[in-house]
Amino acid sequence: MELKVKHPLSKKEVKEIIREMSETFGEEIAGKMLNRKDKVEVAEFDKTTEILLVNGKPFFIRRKGLIFPLVIALYELSNEEDLRAWPRRVVVDAGAVPFVLKGADVMAAGITDADESIREGDFVFVVEEDYGRPLAIGIALMDGRAMKEKPKGKAVKNIHHAKDRIWELTVG
Repeated sequence: MELKVKHPLSKKEVKEIIREMSETFGEEIAGKMLNRKDKVEVAEFDKTTEILLVNGKPFFIRRKGLIFPLVIALYELSNEEDLRAWPRRVVVDAGAVPFVLKGADVMAAGITDADESIREGDFVFVVEEDYGRPLAIGIALMDGRAMKEKPKGKAVKNIHHAKDRIWELTVG
């Protein structure tokens, strides 16, 4: 499968993405992900998912009107940044890593830390504890404070992870 570019985004649309990323991550981090001079194009992945390419590289996923950086984009940023301090992050222990990389949802028992500002339904990204490397993008099934209290059950629905079809398409 190959990404087929549908159309470029207008400057107004890019500005809106920057605004959304600023609300989610803060202006400083959003500025590291995207700026107004970047060329942003839309490629369809499936009927509900689009991949946004920034200067020709897959960088964001847009699903049901929500936009979030791809795992590969977070991975590249993690070479320069320690993502463990970023907002909307969930940190998992080494025992959870192989399961997350196979597409499993994140269980609360495997979480060692979480951003307390996370609300149920938020896009979140999952990083591994030892090196802070990103593993997955998901939807919070409980708020961040509850994740840290280690209740039983699923805490994050895994929607995109390293080694999945989107990852393979974007790194290949």
